[in-house]
Amino acid sequence: MRVLILGATGGLGRALARALKGHELLLSGRRAEALRALGEEVGGKPLPADLTDELEAKALLEEAGPVDLLLHAVGVGARAPVRETPRDLLEETLQAHLLTAHLTLKHARFRPGARAAFFGAYPAYVRVPGFAAYAAAKGALEAYVEAARKEFRREGVHLVVVRLPAVATGLWDPLGGPPRHALSPEEAAAKVLQGLLQEPPAELLEV
Repeated sequence: MRVLILGATGGLGRALARALKGHELLLSGRRAEALRALGEEVGGKPLPADLTDELEAKALLEEAGPVDLLLHAVGVGARAPVRETPRDLLEETLQAHLLTAHLTLKHARFRPGARAAFFGAYPAYVRVPGFAAYAAAKGALEAYVEAARKEFRREGVHLVVVRLPAVATGLWDPLGGPPRHALSPEEAAAKVLQGLLQEPPAELLEV
């Protein structure tokens, strides 16, 4: 199986790469040094890129070529009251989640029957005070994938929205650390892959 993991140097992306060791892995992220180290560890090919830049995203996806499984584990965490949220924080959050997903689907190439997974969020978990920007980005991402799914189905490609509970990754660092009940990245990766590889493929995978 040929797998492309975007955001591979994040906590979840790294756990997914380790869980998929032995497959043909293509790994992308912005931190080139960390990406190379991960590539050596799991036998994957590092393809550093900034997915918010269309030229870099297009070049990355052209180099990656057709894949069987694409995992979009890209995102940032943000918490701020609405009246204290600067424009650049809102834009950065939307770019990290929505723009990168758009550029991925715009330029990605897939093998027949391929699956592409994007990580949404349980609304009840994120539509709370202080998380308006993050909730908006996740909601927009889910809506985008739902609409795009109808187009990609005609190409034989299955788009999946994955909703995870809290996962203990670096995403929580600016928020004061993960909740006590958070899954480890390894637990989350195992549950995600089990659900993604089921038959028939799910459209919404809630872990």
